[in-house]
Amino acid sequence: MLAVSIRPVQSSYSIKEKLSFEIRLENVGNESLLLWRSWAWGAGRTDVRVIDNNGKDVMTTFLADQLPPMPRTEDFIELRPTEFFGIRLAEDAAHFVNAPGTYDFMVEHTVPLTEHDIRKYVKLPDLPVWGRERGTIASNKIRIEILK
Repeated sequence: MLAVSIRPVQSSYSIKEKLSFEIRLENVGNESLLLWRSWAWGAGRTDVRVIDNNGKDVMTTFLADQLPPMPRTEDFIELRPTEFFGIRLAEDAAHFVNAPGTYDFMVEHTVPLTEHDIRKYVKLPDLPVWGRERGTIASNKIRIEILK
């Protein structure tokens, strides 16, 4: 019912620049759903993975590890079929890669709380809520060249 996608703003960047790409969550199902607006950056939440030419995950000293605040009613949006919610992420290239080269980027999105826990703390309309029990969804891969 929900898909995540990533789209580059440019195909190449200097390692001294900020990378910029768009990430969006889209309702690809036939029914409306409620989506928590918090991206909650970090592993096991919204994680930007970087893969080198050898197919290995790139590890850097940068760790995106945001603990999201407890949700409130106004933190949820209804996504009707074909609607999407997105963000343009701009971060230093050095937060993602250690050296110039060609890299694949992808996003894995997981909501930190289950629908049951969300409904326990937040009064929401009677629509399905996208929660942790629905698992992790992975985006397409994009290729970005990092220059000196």
